[in-house]
Formats: sequence, C-alpha cells, structure tokens
Amino acid sequence: MQDVLYVEISALGIILLLIVLLTQREVNGISAAQRRFNSLIFMMMLMLVVDAACWLIDGTRFLFARELNYAVESFYYVLHVLLPFLWALFVEGALSTDLKAAKQRVFILALPLVAAFVAVILNIRYEFVFSIDTQNVYHRESGFYVFAALSYSYLVYSSIRALIKARQAAWVDDRRRCYTMAFFAVLPSLGGLIQLFFYGVSLNWILASVSILLVYIDTQNRQISTDPLTGVNNRRELGKFLLRETGERDQARSGAVTLIMIDVDDFKQINDNYGHFYGDGVLINVAEILKTSCKNSNAFLARYGGDEFCIVLPPTPEMDVEQIIAQVQANVSDWNASHPDRKSIGLSIGFAEWDPQLDKSYETLISRADVRMYEIKNAKKRT
Repeated sequence: MQDVLYVEISALGIILLLIVLLTQREVNGISAAQRRFNSLIFMMMLMLVVDAACWLIDGTRFLFARELNYAVESFYYVLHVLLPFLWALFVEGALSTDLKAAKQRVFILALPLVAAFVAVILNIRYEFVFSIDTQNVYHRESGFYVFAALSYSYLVYSSIRALIKARQAAWVDDRRRCYTMAFFAVLPSLGGLIQLFFYGVSLNWILASVSILLVYIDTQNRQISTDPLTGVNNRRELGKFLLRETGERDQARSGAVTLIMIDVDDFKQINDNYGHFYGDGVLINVAEILKTSCKNSNAFLARYGGDEFCIVLPPTPEMDVEQIIAQVQANVSDWNASHPDRKSIGLSIGFAEWDPQLDKSYETLISRADVRMYEIKNAKKRT
C-alpha cells in the first residue's frame, strides 16, 4: 500500500513538472538560463520515476530482480548528487556577472560530483554506500551519509550565494528574486531530514518539485512586469504606476509626481560599431547604474523602450530630482573610470513635474519629460 502511495505522489510531481516544462517551451524563447532550468526539470522528472521504481522493486523476487535493484539504486544515488549540482549551476548562471569567475566556481563544484560517480561504481563491488541482500532488500551503509551531506552542501552553497547576492542587490525586485532562490533548498532539505531520521519515508524529491514550481511561478510573475533584458520594470508597469500616482493622489495636498527620462548617448552608433550583443550589455550596465543610484529610495525605475529609461519620483521622495540626477551622473563617471577598456557611457537626462493644468494624462507628462531630455541631448551635440 505504501509503495502505491509513493508511486502516486511521484506521478503527481511528474505531472506538475511536465506542465511547467510545456509552458516554458510555449511561452519563452530558448535561452541559456531556460535550458539550465529545463535540464533541472528533466532530471527531477527522471528522479521521481527512479524513486518510484526503487520502492516497487525493493524486496520483490523475480529473475534478475537483485541486479535490477542494484542498477536502479545506483542511478538513484547518481541523481541524488546530480540534481543539487544542477540547481547550483542554475543559480551560478542566474546570479553571476563575472563569467570567468563563475566558470571557475562551477569547475570546483563539479569535482565532488565526479568523485560521487566513481563511488557509485565502486559500491557495486565494495558496498560501502548501500547494499542489496539476498532477499533483494535495500540497506543503507555508512557511505550514504556522505552522499546526503554532499547533496545538502550543494543546496546550502546555492542558498548562501543567493543570500549574499540579495544583500548586494540595489533593487528590491532583484532581492526578491534572490530570496526565492535561497528558499529553494528549504523544502527538499526538510524532506531529506525527515527521510534521514525516519527510514521508509520519502518526501524530499516531491518537495523539491514544489520548490521548482515556486521558482517557476516567481519567474512568470517577473516576466509579466519586468523587462527581460535589464531586470527593471517594463513599459506596461510604468503606465500602471503613473496612472495610479497621477490619478489617485490629491496632488495639491501631497505634492507632485516627477518623471525623469534618460537616454543613452550615441546608442545607435554603439550597435552599429560594436554589435547588438555589446549594445545589450550597455543597456544592462545602465540599468545597474540606475538601480544603484535609486538604492534606498522609493523611486520607480522602468525601461521605457529601446535605450530610454524612466525614473518616477513619488510626491515625497527621499531624494529630490536634482540629487537623483547628480547621483546617476556620479555613478556613470565611476563606471567609466573603472572600465577603461569599455566604451564610455553617456546619458542625457530630462525631467518634468506633474502639472494638472498641463497634463491631462500621464502620457503628456512622459512627452514633456521626453522633450526636455532631447533638448539636453541636442545641446550636447552642438557643443
């Protein structure tokens, strides 16, 4: 009866993951991050199948049953370490900005994985990880705890990396994303601890499937409201925010909303001379500069489109518009000074304050800020 229950639980997990996988393929383009995430889903589905097979085969008697049990349990132990490693690989890819350092960390992380593979092969002869008795019943050996510790080490490493990144993040959405990744390890670790102390209870992999589902839901929510390249709010969210701020507040009583429009200087030439991949990198760096400039404030940051960004200051900002602009320009100068091998970044910045006499909708506020920004850009070209 218990075996049937675990098979049903595994089947439910596989169905949930299959839905996530099919939705991923339908909604998103194939990116490196998506490939890593999909690989994790495939391996998790395979693990649920193998986990169910372990329960069904263990203790049964038929031709070559013991050999099949050895094979399935060996595969289970390989996946037991491979899955947390794949999660660590996904986290590294999602959080790392220094690709060279990330590759070095991944190489170091892969070394215990290789050792685990070798141990599984040697276990067939020496049975120091698990054993199968003559009645075809599985037994843990002392090496099991080494495998468990290695699996949890990958999960702990990933959570620590995410928490460190969350502390460094300048933008609240980035911090929320990091916290979601850090939480991933909680459910499978809880299930693993229960399985560790209560032999015969298997919950860690179905709970790991739930963690994958939570990460997927968070990703989908971010895609609805976030610009996929830069990670800031998209134009849709900008419109919703301005509509709320300009339509629901008593502007005469609480002050006026200020919109700052920002444009990257010579962006077309950057794309023409260096390529669109380099141009995307410029936009990502500009977004990070703006996030840092707005850190610890209630400013709303969005990508308006192309190479244009917006900062919206509510009526009672921690810093006034001149302070924000000065901070942006200072951070641009710091970035240029610390990246002498890259083309310097230049920004043209204009702003407009909500005026009920001039602005009948938030679109006119955007238009006025845009006009002012282009006046500044054109003045640069004349000098």
